[in-house]
Amino acid sequence: DRDTISSEAYLGFGHRDYLWDEETLDDHESDVNSAAVPDTGALANYHPILWNIISSIGIDSFVYDDSILDRNIDLGAGAFSYHKSRNTTAYRDITAGEELLHDYGEEWLESPSRYKSFQDAARESNYVSAGNIVQRFRLDNLDDASLSVVQEIVNIYDKRTASILPKSRLANESILKDIDESIAINLGKASVQQRSADWLIQNGRCMDNIVPRISTLPQAGNGAFAQRFLPEGSLVIPAPTLQTMDEKYLDSKNRDGSVKNSQMLLNYCIAHEDSTMLLCPITRAILINHCSERMDFGGKCGEGVDANAKLQFDSNFDAESKVWQQKSFNEIKEDVHAGRRGLSFDVITTRDIQPGEEVFIDYGDTWEEAWKEHLKSWQPPAKYSKYSRYTSVTKLTNDHDIRTTVELAKNPYADNVEVLCLFASRYTYKDDFALPPSNWKDMSDAAIIEKHSYPGGMHSINAKKSEQKGIEWTYGPCDIYFHGDDDRLTVGIYAVSNDVPLIFTDYPSESVRFVSKKYTSDEHLPNSFRHPIGLADKTMFPEQWKNLKLNE
Repeated sequence: DRDTISSEAYLGFGHRDYLWDEETLDDHESDVNSAAVPDTGALANYHPILWNIISSIGIDSFVYDDSILDRNIDLGAGAFSYHKSRNTTAYRDITAGEELLHDYGEEWLESPSRYKSFQDAARESNYVSAGNIVQRFRLDNLDDASLSVVQEIVNIYDKRTASILPKSRLANESILKDIDESIAINLGKASVQQRSADWLIQNGRCMDNIVPRISTLPQAGNGAFAQRFLPEGSLVIPAPTLQTMDEKYLDSKNRDGSVKNSQMLLNYCIAHEDSTMLLCPITRAILINHCSERMDFGGKCGEGVDANAKLQFDSNFDAESKVWQQKSFNEIKEDVHAGRRGLSFDVITTRDIQPGEEVFIDYGDTWEEAWKEHLKSWQPPAKYSKYSRYTSVTKLTNDHDIRTTVELAKNPYADNVEVLCLFASRYTYKDDFALPPSNWKDMSDAAIIEKHSYPGGMHSINAKKSEQKGIEWTYGPCDIYFHGDDDRLTVGIYAVSNDVPLIFTDYPSESVRFVSKKYTSDEHLPNSFRHPIGLADKTMFPEQWKNLKLNE
């Protein structure tokens, strides 16, 4: 929830350049939302012409499960994210060794905080323009001097386009050599370092040794499970981190400004009790749960069972990590304010781990004591409080429990439930649908349907997945009036007005979704567990980072 982070604190918030801001059903969690997406969502860079992957960030990306625990009996409710995945798919064929690149959208380059740094960087239109220029002189076999003249002329009116034109005959011939790709794409490839599959085998690191599944620990939610045999002393997964300079930046506040709890992200970051700094991994290392022989956590971490992996600083793969380990707290703070990052961990096995086995690390005794205190103090939501009458929206979706307005009068949903309907409108025709008259509630059902309804078949999840051009897709609050044949509905969607709905008949029931109303999900429970991951070996944490101790 970015609405609780002040503009000053935002500079010290390392995730600020790694968040995804697009319309999703997650927008109903709180007032201002962003998604922190690990792995390809955080590691993949951007190129305006070469982007080759798409993450399912958008209204059809909602993979959410709040049915794992019950807030009335489970003290782990709200302590882990219920947002289960953001799938990434290839937009085009990707060759082995090719870098995965996202499309951030060119507005990312144009934002006030980045424009100065990227004002001269070529945009997609510049690659297309440069491609047209190269195509124009394709048969002229220009020498280096002639290419230089072309570049100088273009530079007078378009510096960005001029910057990516070939500067030598050899470069020009290389760009024109591969006719299977557009010249614009070839110009893009010339702007980045090309690497082979052999290079990747020699220099890359495996990111898929672990996969997410429901943890064997009763209150932990998801966990990390080995996908293949991992021998003792081997790498489980690298864990590059983003730094947040004060964990108070993640305070979750009430509307009066008082602190209610910390934001969920805190539970996925590494910290030391003598420092305000958080080190937050941006790979699926965040899936790895705690285990120690000091305490019986149940599942595969019973009495006397210890972790099977450990954290250690990386000093080889991430070139900046070793340098940053020597920096002071204030030097790191300056780097974070400037938008840089540079600290990485490795997760290393401490014994052989078999395929399908859950991977654990030791979060340290400070974290463990905080969990013990939570065990003692936790209580379910008070009866009749705003958190007590709650239903899992995942269960409602799975049960296809769609109730009409008449049914709701007798059997209402729990207080947290909001019903949304998928709505499609054409970009170029905003007046596709006319609202019923303001006195529509005084009209008979038959009259409304006859005179003021529209066919609802176009508002289909399947149509959304086909990505029809020129269609804008949103979810809007809605009422269900009638059940029809073949799971079709008559609905009213509040997509244009908050007071008068658009009426649709023959509406596909699979386009109805259930979400929790703002600030009602388990994440917002005031007594949900919050504590950063600790280090089993506290000597790992450099003395010069312990600003709380230094300030004393």
